Amino acid sequence: MPAVNAFMPDVNTITLDVALPNHTRRRVWSHPEVKSHSLVVLTFERLHVAPLTGAPKPDTLAAIEGGVDLEELFGPLAIVVDLAAVRHVKLDLLTNSLMVEYGNGGIGTRWLTIVFAKPETADACFTKLWRRLGDGCQLLPYQRDSWSLARAPLMFLLGILLATAAMALVLSVFEDMASARAAAQVSTPGLGEMGNKGNLPKSPLEVLLGWLDWRVVCGIGGVAAAVTQIWLYRRMTRPPLALELLRGA
Repeated sequence: MPAVNAFMPDVNTITLDVALPNHTRRRVWSHPEVKSHSLVVLTFERLHVAPLTGAPKPDTLAAIEGGVDLEELFGPLAIVVDLAAVRHVKLDLLTNSLMVEYGNGGIGTRWLTIVFAKPETADACFTKLWRRLGDGCQLLPYQRDSWSLARAPLMFLLGILLATAAMALVLSVFEDMASARAAAQVSTPGLGEMGNKGNLPKSPLEVLLGWLDWRVVCGIGGVAAAVTQIWLYRRMTRPPLALELLRGA
């Protein structure tokens, strides 16, 4: 079962960054905390991503923090995403990947994937991006309906209980039949005197199930029911695999 990232944003606490100096400063993530790119810079209006060329120099990071022109610094190979064009954002909690779908100026859209080394870094970038996107992008429900999660285990558990009860009842009847057969002896003509005794033949179903005992059946059913309850518990407590933002959701 995948572990939940250390930080999960609260839908009620994420709001648009207001135009104050301490809220509009550039957010910077660099290699090696970013595995897929050298630099990721989030401004109030754009997301700038530089191709992977190794860890940036300290003076480059200082220049970014100081307000240098990012397009001039990064060059033509960088990817620049206008936040107003972002349509869909997905944070994969298993791979620490942030996937951003944005309009490319035409009819279609493009995807940008940023992979982080640690879940805390991926969470931080996702949260900051969510704040910059504002109320136009809403968090999709990341918890499935309880009934949809529990339906399959509960139906399986019900089937186990019914099958166990039916099998135990059938075996109990067979045991009663065997006891009655042992007590009811009949004469077998042609094999000797009339006092010669014989047993009634077993039915094919009795021969097939003769090795079973209702106690064994109940034990197997109990183990299967316990395993199903563990399955149900894990489905009900399983953390989400991804968090998603959708514009206009």
